[in-house]
Amino acid sequence: MNTVSGHVVRIVLDAAVRSGIDAGEAARIGNIDRKLLGDDRIRVPSESQYRLWTLMHHVIGDDAGVRAADMADHGRLHIWDYLFSSAPSLAEGFHDASRFSTAICDPAARLEVVEEGSTLTVGYRGTTYGETRSIINEFAVTVAVRRALNAFGDAAVPMRVDFAHPAPRHHRYLEDALNTKAIHFDQPADGISYRITEHQTGRRAHDPHLRWILHGAAQQAIDNARSMPGWIESFRAELRRETGRTDCHRGRGPQLAALAARMQISDRTLQRRLAAAGTSWSAELAAIRCEQVSFLLRSTTLTMRAIALRTGYSDARALSRAFTGWTRLSPDAYRRAHRFRDRASTRVRPVHPTR
Repeated sequence: MNTVSGHVVRIVLDAAVRSGIDAGEAARIGNIDRKLLGDDRIRVPSESQYRLWTLMHHVIGDDAGVRAADMADHGRLHIWDYLFSSAPSLAEGFHDASRFSTAICDPAARLEVVEEGSTLTVGYRGTTYGETRSIINEFAVTVAVRRALNAFGDAAVPMRVDFAHPAPRHHRYLEDALNTKAIHFDQPADGISYRITEHQTGRRAHDPHLRWILHGAAQQAIDNARSMPGWIESFRAELRRETGRTDCHRGRGPQLAALAARMQISDRTLQRRLAAAGTSWSAELAAIRCEQVSFLLRSTTLTMRAIALRTGYSDARALSRAFTGWTRLSPDAYRRAHRFRDRASTRVRPVHPTR
């Protein structure tokens, strides 16, 4: 499944909220757990991002992409933002941005940098977005233009900007965002053109060691990325947290309504999603309890009564019946078996001296 950086998704979510869209509704429509976006390594399914863009397009209109770009302050796209400022020239800045574009973009999208004579052309090739294509491409092109302007100032004012999509009814917002009126629509591809000047091609003062460090960090961000957990994984993580809460002890156990509230959905929606995933509240609760009881039996000397209270059972007998049903072993037999296994694995073997 193709993915995009969580940094991009955070920007789109923030733009949606600033435009008046409810934060919980936006996260629900995008099927996104906002808490997980705090992890710099996280990647979000591109499909989730497309849902957000579609919502933005319906609520905001044609300028939704530029509105999102307005939220993309320098640094919000993590290491990728600093590739321009560490490069010795505009062309090399775009080459670096292209080389490490998957640090933020869907791998199917890319920047194509071509130098011909006195012209530098940066093409943007996105994926198939349907009705969201125009605003996503306007977002991507606007961010690229602004990063170049941040790094190179007036020398990076575009000579021309092309978009493959039809012209919106009014595009003054693009002229303001891109710092040029030379904007053309219905073109073969999206792209930015620059007239190469001595200032842009000359070796400006820069730190080659810093640039090398940034390249390594950008590649590390790509290599260490991980996909955002799916909905069922997020639910199970919340259920584990819920079972650890104080009010889940003393035989009460986690409650479906409480967990649904923490996930900002209704009880019925939670049950419906579990059914769609081929499971149920009772099955998931039993699996988490089995996991927790097994861990406590292996790693502690707690009594069965104490374990029962910790895991939401009314008494030791109720826990014993449930555990035997899960594992076909009584809790005592399970504990003895693992203690024997642990002793065997840590037994020191005699070492024979070398002859």
